Amino acid sequence: MKSNPLTELPPATLEGLLSGIPFYKDMLFNDPDQMEILKQHSKIFEPAPNEVVIEKGAQDKVFYFLLSGQLIVYPDGKKSRKAVNYLTPGQALGVLALLCNSPRTATLVADPKSGRVQMIGTDFAPFGALTDFSKIQLATKLALWRMVSHNTRWKLNVYRMQTPDHPLAVALGKVETFSGEKGSIDELKSLDRQVRALTELMSKWNEVLASS
Repeated sequence: MKSNPLTELPPATLEGLLSGIPFYKDMLFNDPDQMEILKQHSKIFEPAPNEVVIEKGAQDKVFYFLLSGQLIVYPDGKKSRKAVNYLTPGQALGVLALLCNSPRTATLVADPKSGRVQMIGTDFAPFGALTDFSKIQLATKLALWRMVSHNTRWKLNVYRMQTPDHPLAVALGKVETFSGEKGSIDELKSLDRQVRALTELMSKWNEVLASS
């Protein structure tokens, strides 16, 4: 998969690429110091048509956002089986597995019918442990964890609407929500628990969809 470091891109090009990704866009304009740290650990990736971008079961340290094109989601890791979803620009890839320190839960393949596929990939290493703010600040971590929790919960609610009587739909309603002080370490810890619970549900639901 072709790649180019983010640090080599002209500012105008970088701004154009990141304008559709709120997580990066906010830092680009409001927290340039944090954006500089992430730039040092980020690349633009361009997979070839039908190239595997993420392999189910792999342990990786990079999370991605899709900038252009489309990715096909195969939950069983075999391209011969039915695809259960398609990822479109703006969506995050592989971040759930990183936040939970678990293997990738699905195989993602560059859709040959979608045109040019581009992604931004960021090494997760600077984030460190959950409450380590030596490089990545609390506000930045909260932004990422909130986004992941919200997006995952939204996807699972779509599944729940399709099969409202499934036991997994009941389990989704029991995942905690946070009602304490916004912007606190307690919120981050709650979000981390939510993401882990939602990830477990997502993995189980993908298995159900793959076998149906």
